[in-house]
Amino acid sequence: MKKILFHSLTFPPDTISTGMIVSKIAEGFQKDLKNVEVLASSPQYNLKILEQFRESKHQIYNDIKVHYISSSPRKFVNSLRFLQWLSFNLKSLKFIYKNRKTYEHIFIFSYPPTMNLVCIFTSRILKIKTIYSLWELYPEIAQKLKEQPNFLLNKIFKAIDNYALNSVDSVVVNSKELKQYLITNRKIDRNKIFSVSHFSPFNKSNHIPNYDLKNIFYAGNVGKPQNLQDFINFFQQNFPNYWSIDLYGAGQELENVQKLKNINVRFHEYLSREELEISTKDIPFALISLDYEITMEGFPGKTFDYLNMNKILINYSNPNSAVSKLIDEHGLGFNIDKNNPNTLKNFMDALSSEDAIDNVISNISKFQKNISNEEIVYKKYMSLISSSS
Repeated sequence: MKKILFHSLTFPPDTISTGMIVSKIAEGFQKDLKNVEVLASSPQYNLKILEQFRESKHQIYNDIKVHYISSSPRKFVNSLRFLQWLSFNLKSLKFIYKNRKTYEHIFIFSYPPTMNLVCIFTSRILKIKTIYSLWELYPEIAQKLKEQPNFLLNKIFKAIDNYALNSVDSVVVNSKELKQYLITNRKIDRNKIFSVSHFSPFNKSNHIPNYDLKNIFYAGNVGKPQNLQDFINFFQQNFPNYWSIDLYGAGQELENVQKLKNINVRFHEYLSREELEISTKDIPFALISLDYEITMEGFPGKTFDYLNMNKILINYSNPNSAVSKLIDEHGLGFNIDKNNPNTLKNFMDALSSEDAIDNVISNISKFQKNISNEEIVYKKYMSLISSSS
Protein backbone atom coordinates (compact mmCIF):
# COMPACT_ATOMS: atom_id res chain seq x y z
CA MET A 1 0.00 0.00 0.00
CA LYS A 2 1.32 3.44 -0.92
CA LYS A 3 1.85 5.98 1.82
CA ILE A 4 0.99 9.59 2.63
CA LEU A 5 3.86 12.06 2.97
CA PHE A 6 3.62 15.18 5.11
CA HIS A 7 6.21 17.73 3.96
CA SER A 8 6.90 20.62 6.35
CA LEU A 9 9.80 22.95 7.04
CA THR A 10 9.60 22.61 10.84
CA PHE A 11 8.63 19.57 12.86
CA PRO A 12 9.31 18.30 16.40
CA PRO A 13 11.64 18.23 18.27
CA ASP A 14 11.52 21.89 17.21
CA THR A 15 8.72 23.43 19.26
CA ILE A 16 7.72 26.11 16.74
CA SER A 17 3.92 26.14 16.72
CA THR A 18 3.63 25.76 12.93
CA GLY A 19 5.61 22.52 12.97
CA MET A 20 3.77 21.33 16.06
CA ILE A 21 0.42 21.84 14.30
CA VAL A 22 1.63 19.71 11.38
CA SER A 23 2.75 17.00 13.81
CA LYS A 24 -0.70 16.84 15.43
CA ILE A 25 -2.43 16.56 12.04
CA ALA A 26 0.04 13.83 11.03
CA GLU A 27 -0.60 11.97 14.29
CA GLY A 28 -4.33 12.02 13.59
CA PHE A 29 -3.76 10.52 10.14
CA GLN A 30 -1.40 7.90 11.54
CA LYS A 31 -3.89 6.90 14.21
CA ASP A 32 -6.57 6.25 11.60
CA LEU A 33 -4.61 5.17 8.51
CA LYS A 34 -1.24 3.81 9.75
CA ASN A 35 0.57 4.87 6.56
CA VAL A 36 2.08 8.30 7.22
CA GLU A 37 5.66 9.54 6.87
CA VAL A 38 7.10 13.04 7.27
CA LEU A 39 9.80 14.98 5.44
CA ALA A 40 11.10 18.00 7.38
CA SER A 41 14.14 20.09 8.14
CA SER A 42 16.48 19.04 10.91
CA PRO A 43 16.02 21.24 14.00
CA GLN A 44 16.58 24.93 13.30
CA TYR A 45 15.66 26.16 16.78
CA ASN A 46 16.28 23.27 19.20
CA LEU A 47 20.01 23.33 18.52
CA LYS A 48 21.01 21.16 21.50
CA ILE A 49 20.10 18.02 19.57
CA LEU A 50 20.99 19.16 16.06
CA GLU A 51 24.00 16.86 15.58
CA GLN A 52 22.12 13.62 16.18
CA PHE A 53 19.66 14.57 13.44
CA ARG A 54 22.44 15.34 11.00
CA GLU A 55 23.88 11.89 11.54
CA SER A 56 20.65 9.90 11.04
CA LYS A 57 18.54 9.47 7.90
CA HIS A 58 15.30 9.20 9.80
CA GLN A 59 13.83 8.91 13.27
CA ILE A 60 10.54 7.77 14.75
CA TYR A 61 8.28 10.41 16.29
CA ASN A 62 5.09 9.15 17.95
CA ASP A 63 5.04 6.06 15.68
CA ILE A 64 5.68 8.16 12.54
CA LYS A 65 8.83 7.79 10.46
CA VAL A 66 10.34 11.26 9.97
CA HIS A 67 13.00 11.95 7.35
CA TYR A 68 15.06 14.97 8.39
CA ILE A 69 16.84 17.08 5.78
CA SER A 70 20.12 18.34 7.19
CA SER A 71 19.82 22.11 7.67
CA SER A 72 21.71 24.85 9.47
CA PRO A 73 20.05 26.98 12.18
CA ARG A 74 17.55 29.52 10.87
CA LYS A 75 19.15 32.66 9.43
CA PHE A 76 17.78 36.19 9.77
CA VAL A 77 19.85 37.86 7.02
CA ASN A 78 17.83 37.80 3.80
CA SER A 79 20.65 36.62 1.52
CA LEU A 80 21.51 33.74 3.87
CA ARG A 81 17.86 32.83 4.27
CA PHE A 82 17.52 32.61 0.48
CA LEU A 83 20.45 30.20 0.25
CA GLN A 84 18.96 28.19 3.10
CA TRP A 85 15.61 28.07 1.31
CA LEU A 86 17.26 26.98 -1.96
CA SER A 87 19.23 24.19 -0.27
CA PHE A 88 16.15 22.88 1.55
CA ASN A 89 14.03 22.82 -1.61
CA LEU A 90 16.69 21.07 -3.70
CA LYS A 91 17.15 18.39 -1.05
CA SER A 92 13.38 18.00 -0.81
CA LEU A 93 13.07 17.50 -4.56
CA LYS A 94 15.86 14.92 -4.51
CA PHE A 95 14.25 12.93 -1.69
CA ILE A 96 10.76 12.98 -3.23
CA TYR A 97 12.04 11.96 -6.67
CA LYS A 98 14.03 9.08 -5.20
CA ASN A 99 10.94 7.88 -3.29
CA ARG A 100 8.32 8.87 -5.89
CA LYS A 101 6.78 5.39 -6.05
CA THR A 102 6.31 5.25 -2.28
CA TYR A 103 3.69 7.99 -1.87
CA GLU A 104 0.16 8.33 -3.19
CA HIS A 105 -0.63 11.67 -1.54
CA ILE A 106 1.63 14.51 -0.42
CA PHE A 107 0.51 17.20 2.01
CA ILE A 108 2.81 20.21 1.65
CA PHE A 109 2.68 22.75 4.48
CA SER A 110 4.19 26.07 3.52
CA TYR A 111 4.37 29.10 5.82
CA PRO A 112 4.94 31.40 4.06
CA PRO A 113 4.55 29.83 0.57
CA THR A 114 8.19 28.88 0.07
CA MET A 115 7.61 25.34 -1.22
CA ASN A 116 5.71 26.16 -4.38
CA LEU A 117 8.47 24.64 -6.52
CA VAL A 118 7.99 21.35 -4.70
CA CYS A 119 4.23 21.57 -5.29
CA ILE A 120 4.79 22.02 -9.04
CA PHE A 121 7.27 19.13 -9.13
CA THR A 122 5.03 16.65 -7.28
CA SER A 123 1.78 17.55 -9.03
CA ARG A 124 2.87 18.38 -12.59
CA ILE A 125 5.93 16.17 -13.10
CA LEU A 126 5.51 13.22 -10.74
CA LYS A 127 1.68 13.24 -10.95
CA ILE A 128 1.33 12.59 -7.23
CA LYS A 129 -1.89 13.83 -5.60
CA THR A 130 -0.78 17.04 -3.86
CA ILE A 131 -2.54 19.10 -1.19
CA TYR A 132 -0.94 22.52 -0.69
CA SER A 133 -1.56 24.10 2.72
CA LEU A 134 -0.36 27.70 2.86
CA TRP A 135 -0.81 30.04 5.79
CA GLU A 136 0.15 33.42 4.36
CA LEU A 137 0.99 35.09 1.06
CA TYR A 138 4.62 36.17 1.01
CA PRO A 139 4.60 38.25 -2.21
CA GLU A 140 1.76 40.45 -1.00
CA ILE A 141 3.21 40.86 2.49
CA ALA A 142 6.67 41.71 1.14
CA GLN A 143 5.14 44.24 -1.22
CA LYS A 144 3.04 45.92 1.46
CA LEU A 145 5.98 46.09 3.86
CA LYS A 146 8.26 47.31 1.06
CA GLU A 147 10.54 44.30 1.53
CA GLN A 148 10.31 42.86 -1.97
CA PRO A 149 13.75 42.53 -3.66
CA ASN A 150 12.43 44.29 -6.77
CA PHE A 151 9.26 44.47 -8.82
CA LEU A 152 10.35 41.90 -11.41
CA LEU A 153 11.42 39.25 -8.89
CA ASN A 154 8.22 39.73 -6.92
CA LYS A 155 6.17 39.30 -10.10
CA ILE A 156 8.08 36.12 -10.99
CA PHE A 157 7.63 34.69 -7.51
CA LYS A 158 3.88 35.39 -7.59
CA ALA A 159 3.58 33.79 -11.04
CA ILE A 160 5.35 30.64 -9.80
CA ASP A 161 3.16 30.56 -6.72
CA ASN A 162 0.00 30.95 -8.80
CA TYR A 163 1.13 28.14 -11.08
CA ALA A 164 1.61 25.94 -8.02
CA LEU A 165 -1.83 26.83 -6.67
CA ASN A 166 -3.42 25.99 -10.00
CA SER A 167 -1.43 22.77 -10.37
CA VAL A 168 -2.18 21.00 -7.10
CA ASP A 169 -5.32 19.00 -6.39
CA SER A 170 -6.40 20.99 -3.32
CA VAL A 171 -5.38 24.19 -1.53
CA VAL A 172 -5.90 24.71 2.21
CA VAL A 173 -5.92 28.17 3.82
CA ASN A 174 -6.59 29.16 7.42
CA SER A 175 -9.29 31.79 6.94
CA LYS A 176 -12.36 32.45 4.81
CA GLU A 177 -10.90 35.84 3.92
CA LEU A 178 -7.71 34.35 2.46
CA LYS A 179 -9.80 31.88 0.44
CA GLN A 180 -11.80 34.75 -1.04
CA TYR A 181 -8.61 36.69 -1.73
CA LEU A 182 -7.17 33.79 -3.74
CA ILE A 183 -10.39 33.52 -5.73
CA THR A 184 -10.74 37.25 -6.42
CA ASN A 185 -7.13 38.44 -6.69
CA ARG A 186 -5.20 35.34 -7.72
CA LYS A 187 -7.98 33.83 -9.87
CA ILE A 188 -7.67 30.37 -8.29
CA ASP A 189 -10.53 27.91 -8.82
CA ARG A 190 -12.81 28.25 -5.78
CA ASN A 191 -13.71 24.55 -5.92
CA LYS A 192 -10.19 23.48 -4.99
CA ILE A 193 -9.75 25.88 -2.04
CA PHE A 194 -10.70 24.77 1.48
CA SER A 195 -10.70 26.96 4.58
CA VAL A 196 -9.64 25.09 7.73
CA SER A 197 -9.09 26.90 11.01
CA HIS A 198 -5.97 26.20 13.02
CA PHE A 199 -5.64 25.14 16.65
CA SER A 200 -3.05 25.19 19.38
CA PRO A 201 -0.81 22.11 19.34
CA PHE A 202 -0.09 22.45 23.06
CA ASN A 203 -2.11 21.17 25.99
CA LYS A 204 -4.79 23.52 27.27
CA SER A 205 -3.69 25.38 30.38
CA ASN A 206 -5.37 24.51 33.67
CA HIS A 207 -4.51 27.90 35.13
CA ILE A 208 -7.05 30.72 35.13
CA PRO A 209 -5.44 34.18 34.83
CA ASN A 210 -6.23 37.07 37.14
CA TYR A 211 -8.64 39.00 34.93
CA ASP A 212 -8.37 42.03 37.21
CA LEU A 213 -4.71 42.60 36.29
CA LYS A 214 -4.03 45.47 33.91
CA ASN A 215 -1.27 43.60 32.13
CA ILE A 216 -0.76 42.44 28.54
CA PHE A 217 1.92 40.13 27.15
CA TYR A 218 3.24 39.36 23.67
CA ALA A 219 5.22 36.24 22.77
CA GLY A 220 6.73 35.28 19.44
CA ASN A 221 8.47 36.75 16.45
CA VAL A 222 9.54 40.39 16.59
CA GLY A 223 9.66 41.29 12.92
CA LYS A 224 8.31 43.82 10.45
CA PRO A 225 4.92 42.14 9.90
CA GLN A 226 4.25 42.37 13.65
CA ASN A 227 5.11 46.11 13.76
CA LEU A 228 5.42 46.10 17.54
CA GLN A 229 7.00 49.56 17.54
CA ASP A 230 3.69 51.00 16.42
CA PHE A 231 1.73 49.24 19.14
CA ILE A 232 4.16 50.20 21.90
CA ASN A 233 4.00 53.85 20.84
CA PHE A 234 0.21 53.62 20.84
CA PHE A 235 0.28 51.90 24.24
CA GLN A 236 2.49 54.57 25.80
CA GLN A 237 0.38 57.40 24.42
CA ASN A 238 -3.12 56.06 25.02
CA PHE A 239 -3.23 53.45 27.78
CA PRO A 240 -3.50 54.57 31.43
CA ASN A 241 -0.10 54.56 33.14
CA TYR A 242 -1.09 51.75 35.50
CA TRP A 243 -1.13 49.34 32.55
CA SER A 244 1.98 47.34 31.64
CA ILE A 245 3.11 45.05 28.84
CA ASP A 246 5.63 42.19 28.85
CA LEU A 247 7.25 41.06 25.61
CA TYR A 248 8.91 37.66 25.08
CA GLY A 249 10.62 36.77 21.84
CA ALA A 250 13.28 37.45 19.25
CA GLY A 251 13.52 38.52 15.66
CA GLN A 252 14.70 40.98 13.05
CA GLU A 253 13.25 44.09 14.74
CA LEU A 254 14.02 43.22 18.37
CA GLU A 255 16.83 45.75 18.76
CA ASN A 256 14.66 48.58 17.44
CA VAL A 257 11.70 47.59 19.59
CA GLN A 258 13.83 47.38 22.74
CA LYS A 259 14.69 51.06 22.40
CA LEU A 260 11.11 51.75 23.53
CA LYS A 261 11.62 50.03 26.87
CA ASN A 262 10.42 51.82 30.01
CA ILE A 263 8.94 51.01 33.40
CA ASN A 264 5.65 49.90 31.83
CA VAL A 265 7.17 48.12 28.83
CA ARG A 266 9.32 45.16 29.83
CA PHE A 267 11.38 42.83 27.62
CA HIS A 268 12.31 39.23 28.31
CA GLU A 269 14.30 36.55 26.55
CA TYR A 270 12.63 33.92 24.39
CA LEU A 271 11.10 31.18 26.57
CA SER A 272 9.94 27.68 25.78
CA ARG A 273 6.19 27.18 25.68
CA GLU A 274 6.21 25.56 29.13
CA GLU A 275 8.32 28.33 30.65
CA LEU A 276 6.17 30.99 28.96
CA GLU A 277 2.99 29.54 30.43
CA ILE A 278 4.46 29.64 33.92
CA SER A 279 5.84 33.15 33.52
CA THR A 280 2.58 34.59 32.17
CA LYS A 281 0.08 32.44 34.08
CA ASP A 282 -1.60 35.40 35.84
CA ILE A 283 -1.58 37.81 32.88
CA PRO A 284 -5.12 38.01 31.45
CA PHE A 285 -4.53 39.64 28.05
CA ALA A 286 -2.40 38.52 25.10
CA LEU A 287 -1.43 40.81 22.24
CA ILE A 288 -1.77 40.18 18.53
CA SER A 289 -0.01 42.91 16.57
CA LEU A 290 -0.01 43.08 12.80
CA ASP A 291 1.07 45.82 10.43
CA TYR A 292 -1.93 47.92 9.37
CA GLU A 293 -1.22 47.22 5.68
CA ILE A 294 -1.69 43.47 6.12
CA THR A 295 -5.29 42.34 5.81
CA MET A 296 -6.00 38.91 4.25
CA GLU A 297 -2.42 37.91 3.43
CA GLY A 298 -1.24 36.83 6.88
CA PHE A 299 -2.73 35.36 10.04
CA PRO A 300 -0.76 35.20 13.33
CA GLY A 301 -0.59 31.55 14.42
CA LYS A 302 -0.10 32.57 18.06
CA THR A 303 -3.80 33.53 18.11
CA PHE A 304 -4.83 29.96 18.86
CA ASP A 305 -2.08 29.30 21.38
CA TYR A 306 -3.06 32.38 23.36
CA LEU A 307 -6.60 31.03 23.57
CA ASN A 308 -5.26 27.71 24.84
CA MET A 309 -3.57 29.63 27.65
CA ASN A 310 -6.99 31.08 28.64
CA LYS A 311 -5.99 34.57 27.53
CA ILE A 312 -8.34 37.23 26.22
CA LEU A 313 -7.11 38.53 22.87
CA ILE A 314 -6.09 42.16 22.36
CA ASN A 315 -5.76 42.63 18.63
CA TYR A 316 -3.98 45.67 17.19
CA SER A 317 -4.38 45.44 13.43
CA ASN A 318 -6.41 46.62 10.47
CA PRO A 319 -10.15 46.12 11.19
CA ASN A 320 -10.40 44.44 7.77
CA SER A 321 -7.74 41.85 8.60
CA ALA A 322 -8.69 38.19 8.82
CA VAL A 323 -7.72 38.02 12.49
CA SER A 324 -9.88 41.07 13.33
CA LYS A 325 -12.85 39.47 11.63
CA LEU A 326 -12.30 36.16 13.44
CA ILE A 327 -12.25 37.91 16.82
CA ASP A 328 -15.37 39.90 15.95
CA GLU A 329 -17.26 36.90 14.60
CA HIS A 330 -16.59 34.67 17.61
CA GLY A 331 -16.19 37.28 20.38
CA LEU A 332 -12.70 36.13 21.38
CA GLY A 333 -11.42 39.46 22.70
CA PHE A 334 -11.11 43.09 21.67
CA ASN A 335 -9.99 44.74 18.44
CA ILE A 336 -8.17 48.04 18.81
CA ASP A 337 -8.00 50.23 15.71
CA LYS A 338 -5.39 52.97 15.95
CA ASN A 339 -7.56 55.16 13.69
CA ASN A 340 -10.71 54.73 15.78
CA PRO A 341 -10.41 55.98 19.41
CA ASN A 342 -13.76 54.41 20.28
CA THR A 343 -12.30 50.91 20.00
CA LEU A 344 -9.92 51.54 22.91
CA LYS A 345 -12.71 53.22 24.89
CA ASN A 346 -14.98 50.22 24.28
CA PHE A 347 -12.28 47.90 25.57
CA MET A 348 -11.74 49.95 28.72
CA ASP A 349 -15.50 50.15 29.34
CA ALA A 350 -15.85 46.37 28.95
CA LEU A 351 -13.29 45.81 31.70
CA SER A 352 -15.68 47.30 34.22
CA SER A 353 -18.32 44.74 33.30
CA GLU A 354 -17.92 41.30 34.80
CA ASP A 355 -20.53 39.96 32.39
CA ALA A 356 -18.55 41.21 29.37
CA ILE A 357 -15.40 39.37 30.47
CA ASP A 358 -17.35 36.21 31.33
CA ASN A 359 -18.94 36.31 27.89
CA VAL A 360 -15.56 36.43 26.16
CA ILE A 361 -14.29 33.51 28.27
CA SER A 362 -17.39 31.51 27.35
CA ASN A 363 -16.93 32.34 23.65
CA ILE A 364 -13.33 31.13 23.76
CA SER A 365 -14.43 27.79 25.21
CA LYS A 366 -17.10 27.32 22.51
CA PHE A 367 -14.68 28.29 19.74
CA GLN A 368 -12.12 25.73 20.85
CA LYS A 369 -14.70 23.00 21.26
CA ASN A 370 -16.45 23.49 17.92
CA ILE A 371 -13.90 25.04 15.52
CA SER A 372 -10.31 25.35 16.72
CA ASN A 373 -10.08 21.72 17.68
CA GLU A 374 -7.33 19.23 16.83
CA GLU A 375 -9.65 16.34 15.99
CA ILE A 376 -12.00 18.47 13.88
CA VAL A 377 -9.07 19.93 11.94
CA TYR A 378 -7.24 16.69 11.14
CA LYS A 379 -10.49 15.07 9.96
CA LYS A 380 -11.08 18.01 7.61
CA TYR A 381 -7.59 17.48 6.20
CA MET A 382 -8.26 13.77 5.92
CA SER A 383 -11.41 14.42 3.90
CA LEU A 384 -9.20 16.02 1.22
CA ILE A 385 -7.76 12.62 0.32
CA SER A 386 -11.06 11.55 -1.22
CA SER A 387 -11.57 15.06 -2.70
CA SER A 388 -8.27 14.84 -4.58
CA SER A 389 -8.67 11.24 -5.74
